[in-house]
Amino acid sequence: MKIEDFKGRGPAFVVERFFAGRATGYGIMQSRFGNLQRQFSVTAEGRWDAEKSVLRLHETYRFDDGQVDQLHWNICRSGPEADGVTPYQGDEVRVVGSAAGEQAGNALHWKYKRSVPSPDGSETVLSFDDWFWLQDERSLVVYASISKIVEIGTMTVFYQRQ
Repeated sequence: MKIEDFKGRGPAFVVERFFAGRATGYGIMQSRFGNLQRQFSVTAEGRWDAEKSVLRLHETYRFDDGQVDQLHWNICRSGPEADGVTPYQGDEVRVVGSAAGEQAGNALHWKYKRSVPSPDGSETVLSFDDWFWLQDERSLVVYASISKIVEIGTMTVFYQRQ
């Protein structure tokens, strides 16, 4: 799958528009063999800073085993739209380097490495290869492949804008 496959598909997913405000969601994590590992809820609070052209997005994941993981993103366009594709960049405290993404039509492809906390307090650096698809102005579906050398699992999330 390539981001170019989504050019012209609607509704257009504008990251800073969808996540400005509050969104809630639910999701699951599955092993590489499809077994359900965890379930979670997520809340997202975003604020668009027009002066600095940055989206400040705070996500809180609450897992069914009691673990809580918070992400504090700063997301911005990293260049102009070219041929229907808009580049994005993001920073977060536990992200190794920066996250990078491309948006076209109703989709965003987002990749990064992040030091992820485990329920036992340890941390592991994992690679995330996320695909976001806007369904309508209030509904977003996310599918993530999670790797540590090889794919170890997937995550599926459904967001609803409030």
